[in-house]
Amino acid sequence: MSNWFERKAEDWFGTAEKKMRLLQWLVYITNLYIIFGIFVLIWILYGKYIIRAWEYYTQ
Repeated sequence: MSNWFERKAEDWFGTAEKKMRLLQWLVYITNLYIIFGIFVLIWILYGKYIIRAWEYYTQ
């Protein structure tokens, strides 16, 4: 069965360089989602404190 997957991957993605390029893009996109998720989590947990600190420093 793994041979079937290898043939399909060869048909869909082509050469090994194309597969590595696709994997590289998937890693980049995943990292962006993780970084965005961390910022959203920080905003959810500490948003009120960030807004208060910003208001305090901008007065």
